Amino acid sequence: MMQTHPVAGGYKLSAPVAHKKAGFISLLLILLVSVCFNAHAQPPLVEWRNAVALPEDINQAEALARKYPDDPSAIRFIHQTFTFDRGENSYKDKVVTVRETSEIELIALQHRARAWYPQYYNNFVKIIQHHGTGSTKGKKVPGLFYQWEDRSVTDDGIFFDDNRMRFSAFSFNGPGNTGQINVTKDYLDSKYFTRIFFHEHYPLLEKVVTFKVPEWLTIDIKPFNMTGFKVEKSEETKKGYTYYTYKVANLEASKSESRQIGRAFSDPHLVIRVKSYERKGDLIKGFDKVDDVYNWNNRMYTMARNDPSKLKATVSRIVEGKNSDEEKIKAIYYWVQDKIRYIAYEDGYSGFIPSNAQDVLESKFGDCKGMANLLTEMLRLQGYDAHFSWIGTRQIPYSQSLPALCVNNHAITTLYFKGKTYFLDATEKFVPFGEDAYRIQGKEALVSKGEKFEILPVPLTDGKAHKVSTKADFTLNAQNMKGNVQVTLTGNERTDFHQLYQDLASVDREKFFKSFLQLGNDNIEVSGITNSDLSNREIPVQLSGVIDLSNHVHRIDKDLFLNLDFFPKTLGSYMPDEKRKRGYEFNSVLTYEDEFSLTIPGDRKFTDVPEKLQLSFPGYEFSGEYVVNGNKITLKKSLTIKNSTIDKADFDNWKKFLKSIKSFNSYYFSITQK
Repeated sequence: MMQTHPVAGGYKLSAPVAHKKAGFISLLLILLVSVCFNAHAQPPLVEWRNAVALPEDINQAEALARKYPDDPSAIRFIHQTFTFDRGENSYKDKVVTVRETSEIELIALQHRARAWYPQYYNNFVKIIQHHGTGSTKGKKVPGLFYQWEDRSVTDDGIFFDDNRMRFSAFSFNGPGNTGQINVTKDYLDSKYFTRIFFHEHYPLLEKVVTFKVPEWLTIDIKPFNMTGFKVEKSEETKKGYTYYTYKVANLEASKSESRQIGRAFSDPHLVIRVKSYERKGDLIKGFDKVDDVYNWNNRMYTMARNDPSKLKATVSRIVEGKNSDEEKIKAIYYWVQDKIRYIAYEDGYSGFIPSNAQDVLESKFGDCKGMANLLTEMLRLQGYDAHFSWIGTRQIPYSQSLPALCVNNHAITTLYFKGKTYFLDATEKFVPFGEDAYRIQGKEALVSKGEKFEILPVPLTDGKAHKVSTKADFTLNAQNMKGNVQVTLTGNERTDFHQLYQDLASVDREKFFKSFLQLGNDNIEVSGITNSDLSNREIPVQLSGVIDLSNHVHRIDKDLFLNLDFFPKTLGSYMPDEKRKRGYEFNSVLTYEDEFSLTIPGDRKFTDVPEKLQLSFPGYEFSGEYVVNGNKITLKKSLTIKNSTIDKADFDNWKKFLKSIKSFNSYYFSITQK
């Protein structure tokens, strides 16, 4: 995965990665504020326990604590100035550099509050100066409350990553204590100075962002998601510079939420790009058009220095015995999926140059660029029309019409074959040939064609293509209720199954199977499990078993009461509470399709059968109906998620939808004597 969007300021938007360990960054931050920073603590002139907050600061802290009871600290202000200058990169290209000077002040809202603030840097971004102070009686004292740590951002799933953070931590005494951070950073190439978000991880009272642009430079600052937020913009020209200033106030903390929509879809931010600049009378292009971005990306790509001759022997072995072109393409595609381990690589300009194909083959690992490069070269060796391509995943909202590097964070192979276009993502294991990974569906691929390029949309699929179908037939004898159940998975649901199943130890696989056959209830007993051929990624996954629902049958006098329906556990985790700030991302569209039948003895009958339920909203729909035919009752139910995101503005409808389904699912009908 390509990290194409360093974020100015203290809150970094992580790039989507293929197999990122969930929650690592959050855990890291928790650990950092929990440990001692003695290696980088400078002894303050005033002992922190003796620091005294001003009365007006205490009053403000108490008011903020009432407004933000869940936040231990707040950010009083952030003032950032970005000044543009001329420079030269490691390739001796003339470039525009950016210097950031920032001042941040935090205030404690609780007793013994801890506050942290990270500054991110890498081989494109250098920290020039960084120090912290605390205040007592209104006077700033170097090192008061303050310690810091410097470490890598990412986890051990990253092979080489130059992203690091300088992590400031304040251990305050009580409400009203304040701490200040002053930072100077240099962005060595403005191509990689792409976005600024306004929200922070604490409540923010004020943020002022100023761009100091010299008259020889033309830039574009494009705002996103400003609706509903008051962002003041001003412009002033003086002494050869134009100052563009953006100011926001009173923003709530931006906190990570489960299954959240990407920040770039919801949070106000700016995308910055240098369009052109003058240097010694020459007008030098920046990123004014898509062609400019493509030329830069393609330059990085052609620096890979592939040697196809070193791939020939391996490719010949892979396609040996394959007769048709489609069989050969599949063999190569699946081989790269299965044999090359995804490991991200980010290291300055080198992080944007694909590892050459022969190195990826030899090492058996690569990032998205290296894997796409290897797959492209292998297919070309067999004479197929394959092309390296850049694309943004669904976590990124921008189209290719925006000429900025933050548009693309991923690389794939585009294949033209028998009049059709295929988008092959080698990092998405177990995706069959002919199906597109959902995380790139609906996005635009920037396809490399030498001096030219093509922009192609990846087709979107609907919920019917990604299905979990459950069919069960039960028989009731006395209070014993048993039956056969079969679950069938297609599309992305099948792929997700394989990605989880294939990595499991053999001792854990039966438990994994049971989780699909228990109908969302851990108390259901399952036996006699069988499965389809799980070595074939192209066919639907089928699991079958015998389940015992006897403990779901309740007797009152001579009547029996039971529930034949089950609310999907996964949907329960998508019920928003009043604190939820962002919408939900399903990471797929999907359909649940159930058909449950129950046969009872001939001397009994069904009573109190629920009415049919039909629900339809723009992004999701449901239908459920019980049909009685003699001594047999059948429940037919379908739930389709047509849009993979649920926006916060739609929460009222979404909650009504889920509550209605849950009520329908939880209904107990009765079985009485005729």
